[in-house]
Amino acid sequence: MDLRLDPLQERLRDAVDTVLTRTGEPSAQLATIGVPTLNAPERFGGLALGLTADIVVNERLGFGLEPLGCYRATAFALDLLDSDDIRTEHLSEIVADLHKGLRHAVVIGADGPARLRVTPDGKLWGESEPLPRSVIGLCVVRADDGSWHLVLPETGTCTVESIDQFGLPASRVRFDGAAAELLPISTAQWERALGAARIRQAALLLGLAYRIVEVARTHVNGRVQSGKPLAQRQTVAHRLAALLGEADGWRLVLHKAAWAFDRGERCGTAAVLAVAAEHARLAGRTALQLHGVRGMLAHSTAANVYRMTAVESVRLGTPAALWLEAAR
Repeated sequence: MDLRLDPLQERLRDAVDTVLTRTGEPSAQLATIGVPTLNAPERFGGLALGLTADIVVNERLGFGLEPLGCYRATAFALDLLDSDDIRTEHLSEIVADLHKGLRHAVVIGADGPARLRVTPDGKLWGESEPLPRSVIGLCVVRADDGSWHLVLPETGTCTVESIDQFGLPASRVRFDGAAAELLPISTAQWERALGAARIRQAALLLGLAYRIVEVARTHVNGRVQSGKPLAQRQTVAHRLAALLGEADGWRLVLHKAAWAFDRGERCGTAAVLAVAAEHARLAGRTALQLHGVRGMLAHSTAANVYRMTAVESVRLGTPAALWLEAAR
């Protein structure tokens, strides 16, 4: 089933697909078509087009196998800072770089407080969880006492380390007495920013799932065993058909959730992310199995997507934790 997009979504989808064929650093290339500003709050010079536009971007990033977690992390951070109670005029230079894709923002402790402590004099100490690899220019941090802080990384008090997470590039920030500005982030503001982040993440995961199913279909149509393509075996064809049908259904759920969110209506973002994560995991496992030994090779697309899904499906909480929240 081909979900009909509105003209803006269609143009955006085609533009993102075109950008992903270019050489160069992907986030900087996306900035050439204005992607970072599409859903950025107006107070930061963004267009605030809403999630109905943003989910198209993230789905195509997933389909293009360019997760770019730094893009979603930046959007998440700006949503948290979008409040009249938070002073942001001193961030104008950093925000300009965020829009150009030269630097990015991160949210630390989004899935529960990180192991970071803040002293009474406003100094932050500790180490972050694995984060998307990027040039970090701004950190929104939740400390171990639940308080929120803004940190602008400085040499000497902040160290960004490049690490691998399941064979994929990631970063970790170490704070050694970094200056931390207390942020008055309300519960309502946090819940709204988290809800938007979950919908963006769900879009990415569904894009990854669509791509790996397409790769699996190509493989089983060309792989011949006992004189006929694997795709002609009912057990194989039925598994892929079920995945494609479920994908179309979850995509409709995603678009409905984004539409409701943009209109300020209540929608279960925890459940939306949970189903997207579970579907992407199932698609990744199925593709890996259908590829057999070839799928286990480190350079294979099936193995690469499996690793991506393993990381991205728990970035904002495990499916089990999300379902538990959704059931409350």
